Amino acid sequence: MGIVADVTRKITLGIVNGLHLAPISRVVTSLSDLDCQCQIEFNSRRADARSASDLMLLAATHGAPLTLFAQGPDAEVAVEAVIAILEGPEPPRDTPVRPR
Repeated sequence: MGIVADVTRKITLGIVNGLHLAPISRVVTSLSDLDCQCQIEFNSRRADARSASDLMLLAATHGAPLTLFAQGPDAEVAVEAVIAILEGPEPPRDTPVRPR
């Protein structure tokens, strides 16, 4: 059994158009094979980062402060993947969804 980690990171949403379907799909896809629970918090609301509908309901706009929470063996990888997607301006669609 791997080490179970709790990871929390605060970031700023860098996507100019805010949290919309394209980056949300990338987040959900990036977490699909990882062994962890992952949530994103904005305005005191938490969303399951594996759920596109939960993430849409956050309605986070450009510059929004987000807090990422992950727990499980792949928690660190999950958080780094989400940060890579959400912190910068929206990357081209062919950019890998997991950090290398």
